[in-house]
Amino acid sequence: MVKQETMLDLEFRSWLLDQPEGETLLRCYQCGRCTSACPVAEIEPSFNPRLFLQKILIGDKSVAENQLVWNCLTCEQCEVRCPEHVKIPHILILAKVRGLMAGNVPLAALDRARTIISEGRSLPVSSPMLKTRTKMGLPDLGTPSMDQIVAMLADIGIVGKLETVKSVYGGAEDE
Repeated sequence: MVKQETMLDLEFRSWLLDQPEGETLLRCYQCGRCTSACPVAEIEPSFNPRLFLQKILIGDKSVAENQLVWNCLTCEQCEVRCPEHVKIPHILILAKVRGLMAGNVPLAALDRARTIISEGRSLPVSSPMLKTRTKMGLPDLGTPSMDQIVAMLADIGIVGKLETVKSVYGGAEDE
């Protein structure tokens, strides 16, 4: 008999359920509509929102430690189709947050998070972008409140982690 090693962590499950909208996970009865609605699952068979939810329900923290969860587009097609209104994209974002804390995050995502802390946005605003926005009649982007952004991220414990964490997945060739 082959023994399969699992990574059960009831603290991970409890933490997720305690987060805003996390308790909606308990309404999931594994119908699979989320996966059938998912555009990522359509092109990447190993991406399976239903399976991610099942693993989280039993306390399997491998979801947070797998780079696959970062493929979620947060398009909300899964949530729209869910008969129980489980906040699936939000739950997967929470899994990403836990992964981030352990360094289980693609390097590009770490770079974006660090850019948010340093500039208040995930992508720096360039002069050509501002000129294009003006020509298009779009409103001024304003200046992000860096104090509020850093304070919020510090409250959830991300700022300190981002200063030291490295991606366990390596560089761009692994992404």
